Amino acid sequence: MATPLLAVRNVFQHFSLAGGKSVEILHDISLEVREFEVVALLGPSGCGKSTLLRTIIGLEKPTSGEISYRGKIQTGLNPGAALVFQNFALFPWLTVQQNIMVGLTNLKLTDTEREQRVRKVIDTVGLEGFEEAYPKELSGGMKQRVGLARALAVEPEILCMDEPFSALDVLTGETLRNEIIDLYANKSSPVNSVLIVTHSISEAIFMATRIVVMGAHPGTVLAVLDNPLPYPRSEHHPEFLKLAQRVHALVTQNVMPEEPAVATADQTRRVIRSIPYVSLVTTIGLLELLENEGSMELFELTQHADLELTQLLLVVKAAELLGWVATPGQRVEMTPAGREFLGADINRRKQLLNARLRDIFVFDLAIQVLQHSESGEVHEELILSQLALHFPHERPQRVFRTLVAWARYAELFKYSSTRKMLYGLAPDLTE
Repeated sequence: MATPLLAVRNVFQHFSLAGGKSVEILHDISLEVREFEVVALLGPSGCGKSTLLRTIIGLEKPTSGEISYRGKIQTGLNPGAALVFQNFALFPWLTVQQNIMVGLTNLKLTDTEREQRVRKVIDTVGLEGFEEAYPKELSGGMKQRVGLARALAVEPEILCMDEPFSALDVLTGETLRNEIIDLYANKSSPVNSVLIVTHSISEAIFMATRIVVMGAHPGTVLAVLDNPLPYPRSEHHPEFLKLAQRVHALVTQNVMPEEPAVATADQTRRVIRSIPYVSLVTTIGLLELLENEGSMELFELTQHADLELTQLLLVVKAAELLGWVATPGQRVEMTPAGREFLGADINRRKQLLNARLRDIFVFDLAIQVLQHSESGEVHEELILSQLALHFPHERPQRVFRTLVAWARYAELFKYSSTRKMLYGLAPDLTE
């Protein structure tokens, strides 16, 4: 067995709320990152993958438990790790070369050594000719190459990546995935191991030698699976598909357990739950897929929808929250409310959705704030602060964007992006 580079032992993570309360984000996490392996942290949205990654590299301190690096307890930033962010995290006023150089600021290197490292990683990730370019001149794929080069410049033993391909188009993401594996396999590379956060089952199997499957609310480790498939890997290989189905079953059972899923409107109002980060158009598309059959097994639905499982699960949870589908077992069934919505014209759809959103906590929260505003307007920062308070494990801006998009479709209230104000609350026609 390979030597552990990094060990996580019984880590718990809580975030504090107002009134002295707290919410548990990670529950008793234990895992290892060994030498010469690629570990994927895989799980649904909100399971704490990114929080665990930040805790592992020392950006956040665990509430309890310990993390050790090469046998020594880690008390600050991990000296052997570097992070590639999801959103590139580049300084727009710096050139490509300068952005990469930022990562070397705290290292005891001469100017010549810094320049040599920058030239080396620019060559490694294919950025030759773009040294003097600014981020605004680069495509998404090239921006991520800059982020990767910045991480590689510090010559990390563990290259950490937080959903690094999610903001890229399919072909660019596939290219960079292959390049990361080539870099990992290159014996002359300083990168010893790779730790990647992903929501994509196929990406995890394509890249990882071990897959850590996580469950949500709070984040737990459901299973750790070895992936012995040789590189390069094909998504059509029988063993690839077999492992994908196994992981698929683990994730599905955690997100859609064997229990009744549809709550009454009164119950929904009282449950403090967030809203999945999906568009209503995509959610309505799910109803259209179910229109003829009425119900489908989740695995069959994944193939028809042409979506990754974790993405499809978000769509299903959105439709479930709206009362449009139920999820007994591993089936997704359209409800009478879903059929009524699908068969209605656009104005009736808005009325139905308007009434439904009022029974969902996030929208009720925004409505209450608007109703208590003397001017009838509320700045987005007030809503964002409330979202951060109630959903510390979520990204407030992401929840807010979904809140606004759904509310606009239902004509529940309006939002001005220039003034950053919510206003124009529609009257409750059900009263």
